[in-house]
Amino acid sequence: MKLARGILAGILVAVTAIGTAACGPIGVQESRLVEAGGGSKSALDGHVRFSVPAGGGRGDIRVRFTREPLPADRRPPAGVVTVGDMIGIEVRGDVTRGRVTIDYEELPTGVLPEMLNLFGWSDELGGWIPLPGAVTDTVERAITGETILFDSYIIGTWQVTTDAVGDSIRTGTGTLVPVEPGTHRGFWAYARAAAVSSLTGTLDHLTGRDPEDLPCEPRATGTTAAVVSVPAGRFDACVLAGTGSQRVRVRNRFPFPMILQLPPDGRVRPVVDTELTASSPDLLDAARDTVLTYLAGGVAVGGGQTVTLELQPGGPGPVRLTGRLDWSVIALDTGLRQFDLLLPGSRALRPGAAEALLQAHAEHGPAARKALAEGDTADPAVQELLRAAGLTESARAVADLFEFSSCVLERTGTVAGAGQDVLAAVRTTGPTITLITSDCLSTIYDRYLPPGSRSVQAILETLKATTGTVRQAIPKADRKRGFGQVTVTLTAS
Repeated sequence: MKLARGILAGILVAVTAIGTAACGPIGVQESRLVEAGGGSKSALDGHVRFSVPAGGGRGDIRVRFTREPLPADRRPPAGVVTVGDMIGIEVRGDVTRGRVTIDYEELPTGVLPEMLNLFGWSDELGGWIPLPGAVTDTVERAITGETILFDSYIIGTWQVTTDAVGDSIRTGTGTLVPVEPGTHRGFWAYARAAAVSSLTGTLDHLTGRDPEDLPCEPRATGTTAAVVSVPAGRFDACVLAGTGSQRVRVRNRFPFPMILQLPPDGRVRPVVDTELTASSPDLLDAARDTVLTYLAGGVAVGGGQTVTLELQPGGPGPVRLTGRLDWSVIALDTGLRQFDLLLPGSRALRPGAAEALLQAHAEHGPAARKALAEGDTADPAVQELLRAAGLTESARAVADLFEFSSCVLERTGTVAGAGQDVLAAVRTTGPTITLITSDCLSTIYDRYLPPGSRSVQAILETLKATTGTVRQAIPKADRKRGFGQVTVTLTAS
């Protein structure tokens, strides 16, 4: 309870700072010369110390710091509350890596010093990134972190919710993730515990054995759905009547996620539920299915899940949907949940952004696909897509989402056993897929976080539990070659 009260007090500090942003800088100091591999330099009457490790820069490096209230246009992620002012840094010279220390003053009642962390501002991504390598000196009342971002810094901590079960923290989208009771108090310790919980929840979401009901009322009278699966009876589909279009509902009875290929003419697309709450396990499904639509022409259907698709009327001939069990769905989902935890890309992960991108797909998607997969925000086709979707200010977050997803889809498709023999080869294929997920995440993380930091590696290592959890969800009777092929044919009568 003390921690919860402290967090609320921290929110009041942050709100007060935002409200006084118009006052401008309250501390400015002349630039200081910093030598790579040398000692730290202090600024703002000792409130800040900065150093450049050996190999982190060369030549004359000069830094100047400012101190001011947190501006309204730099709000922290949904799950982070701040303490104190924002420290700005101006760097001149060739520097790629630094170490920054900021003193903290009196903390709100209940806020523990060991829960504090530093955050660096990424102007490119438009958000605050937690700095790894955090060290808290409770005697000197200072917090230290490693950075490759040279703009501004704040002190913050997780927004912690405590109930009868234990603590939970909030991610960038506001998702509440439980922390295992007994977890050591610390910002990165809580992040790792949340990553473990998130992985468990993701895999339960994708490998459920008890399928949801398949509601099919009101049924469409002019279209029928015929399903063939191997083995038989593992997939269901029905067509609902709709206004101006028809809704197709599909249900996956396999204990493993599937990618269902959509017809290339755009007659079928996923339906996004924009009313999902932060507690829903489906919250990031829309972002995942958006990248699958753009990059693979498909949509994911988790084990035991029901998914709704929209069928545009008027096209000639039957519509055929083909599907197969696919590891890339697990790789995508586990990766997106790590993004939601560590990077402020939640604008690109929200259902509203996914819906906007899907609406723009038919007209702008094909032209932007290649550049999106490469994370190229300067490409004219990508810029036109972002304008059409109203996501221009989230360009980097959208590009990171697509670049990571493209990396996963390309690499998982080459792994032996990841296709037709997915259930039979789960023991050997799983570890390779986990490694691919980690590598593709690192491609994005390395833009904002010092490569190889132990704090980030500890988060990535939680992915190693994927294979064992998935194997436990698959009955031995299902671990057979060739299982998981599906065809759905929609025919107008």
